Amino acid sequence: MAVLQKIRNRGVLLVSAIAIALFLFVIGDLLRGGEGLMNQAKQTVGEVGGTSVSIQDYQSLFEEFQIWQEIAQQKTSSSEDDNNQLKDMAWQTYVQNKLIEAECEKLGLTVTDAEVADMIRLGASPLLQVPVFANQQTGRFDYAQLNMFLTEYQKLKDGGQQVPETYEKIYKYYMFAQKQMRSQALAGKYQALLSGCILSNPVEAKMAFDARSEESDILLVSLPLSAVADDKVSVSDDEVKAKYNADKEKYRQYVETRDAKMIDVAVTASEADRKALEEDMQEIYKALAAATDATEAGNVVRQNASLYPYSDTQKEKDAFPQMIASHLDGDSTAVAVGQTAKPTYDAMTNTYCTFKVLAKVTEPDSVLFRQLAVVANDEKEADSKADSIFSALSTGADFKAMAKKYNQQGDSTWITSAQYQNAALDADNAAFVNALYSMNRGEVRKLKFSNGNTVILKVEDQRHPVTKYNVAAIIKELRFSDDTYSSEYNKFSSFIAANPTLEQMEANAEKNGYAVRPISDLNSAQHNISGIHNTRDAVKWLFDDAKVNGISQLYECGDNDHLLVVALTGINPEGYTSETKVAESIKQELINEKKIEKLIADNKSVKSIDDAKQIEGAVADTVRHITFAAPTFVSATMSSEPAISSTVSKTAKGQFAGPVKGTNGVYMFQVLDKKQTEEKYDEKGEVAQAANSNFRYVSQSLLNDLYMKANVKDLRYKFF
Repeated sequence: MAVLQKIRNRGVLLVSAIAIALFLFVIGDLLRGGEGLMNQAKQTVGEVGGTSVSIQDYQSLFEEFQIWQEIAQQKTSSSEDDNNQLKDMAWQTYVQNKLIEAECEKLGLTVTDAEVADMIRLGASPLLQVPVFANQQTGRFDYAQLNMFLTEYQKLKDGGQQVPETYEKIYKYYMFAQKQMRSQALAGKYQALLSGCILSNPVEAKMAFDARSEESDILLVSLPLSAVADDKVSVSDDEVKAKYNADKEKYRQYVETRDAKMIDVAVTASEADRKALEEDMQEIYKALAAATDATEAGNVVRQNASLYPYSDTQKEKDAFPQMIASHLDGDSTAVAVGQTAKPTYDAMTNTYCTFKVLAKVTEPDSVLFRQLAVVANDEKEADSKADSIFSALSTGADFKAMAKKYNQQGDSTWITSAQYQNAALDADNAAFVNALYSMNRGEVRKLKFSNGNTVILKVEDQRHPVTKYNVAAIIKELRFSDDTYSSEYNKFSSFIAANPTLEQMEANAEKNGYAVRPISDLNSAQHNISGIHNTRDAVKWLFDDAKVNGISQLYECGDNDHLLVVALTGINPEGYTSETKVAESIKQELINEKKIEKLIADNKSVKSIDDAKQIEGAVADTVRHITFAAPTFVSATMSSEPAISSTVSKTAKGQFAGPVKGTNGVYMFQVLDKKQTEEKYDEKGEVAQAANSNFRYVSQSLLNDLYMKANVKDLRYKFF
């Protein structure tokens, strides 16, 4: 009873404690849930139609495109720019597929498994036209070849064996191809449905034909905008405002962008670096000059890590870099056989070069030959067999019959200089080439390689004798040293520390040897700043962490040769660009319009082409092949002017017309000639062409509308 009484006395306290505990329990769950949502947001690379795209899904898609590039494009290595293009391709393909899938779902359009299977069986997609699925004889897609691979792959999987990496990659490509084929087929159905809504008729088709089949030649007089001085026209702020409001849709931007300022320091070689390389090249020059044969010269090239590798073969002049080719023959600068060119600097390639001409010969450009590999159990047997084969062939034995005896083809093959002279050949391959090009027509020769293998060669024919050279060259790039880089880094770092605000940075940059450059409308989908590689961290800072007028840290970027600092100067939200930002461009547009109006007003009384030529600032020219279907390009104003084309089409031969209001000037002309092209009118074809043209326009416009309505958000900059 005493215990119960204590509980009663402390009931309020206990209830409060329980309530607090329950509250903390619920809040804990909410916080953990919120933490999960935050983590999910951190892993979101974009959004399409309200659906988030995770970094894992996008990475998988990007890897699929990498496999596509490797297998379909036969490209095994990629630069940063190549990878960025591939990332954009993967994203754009994903977005477009999602947009079309959403529309097709509303319309009930689908692509069945049976349809995909038929496309694969027929090889109906370029995605299947790859070497791994091709018939070795025809080079085209072979359904049996694909099935053979799939069967072999499945056997390995079912057998619990380790599937080779190459097989896994090909299988992933096949699955990727299926997925893309399904998406492309769905898009095709959607577009076919749209095309049924786009009609054309014979009247429209005939008008389109006439617009391009009638050509006119004119004598054109151009009055460029420069014919009116800027101080002859004026534009008020009210006019700018009115123009902005009238054309406001032109200034709509669909993504948020950033304005910034930057200082970019491109680290280059110092004078000390140049002097050090020049001294190094002098020593190399002496070593190369002292080389007595190709072997010694080749060793000098290899020991000094030349950018141009050496192969002990004869090459045509054009196969060498220009800095070498230009000194192989001709004028007094030509380097003779046995001589070594002194080191010179080439500004175009930023390299120093020295080279030695080892030989100059006349050789055929092309050689037709046969070869037979000597196969034996050991070197002694191989030598004996090679002697026997060589003896038989030298005394008239048929090469193809001899090859067949040793289970080889022995077919004749052409080799040309172009096949080898741009490749870095090892000693054995160089020996093979040299043997073929030094042999006479009909000659048979044994050639033993460094690994003990022997081949028998026979030259059947030779063609196109040309002059060739054997040249050993050392080419070295002039690069900055570690000391130079450290010096530039320390200097720039000190400048940033001493000028921590944007105002100070701009005020003191020039006197310290730096230039502050503006960046306008940078969007997050751009992979770099001002074309400088590896600036993703700077882009990320501008969009995630920067405050207006804030200055970033110092970024080491480019190809390890740039130092960069950026400052955020403005945030341009999605919507309409402010009038202030575009005021200057609008003002210039209005000035140009007023100049055109003045030119028209001042010259409206001109009635002949001869009078038009006399106008101050006029430029006369003959322009040919003008059609209504295409704008006329005017070299005097460097612009394409559709107004000229339309006016010419309704002006008779011999008549004068003008002034015509253009984009970059005012024009007057006389029609010199009008004629029909030889193209024949095909009503059915023209109707189809007009419908296709209309369809392409509507299709692209519709896709743009779908994109805008889907509220696509590209957040890849956070990760890539």
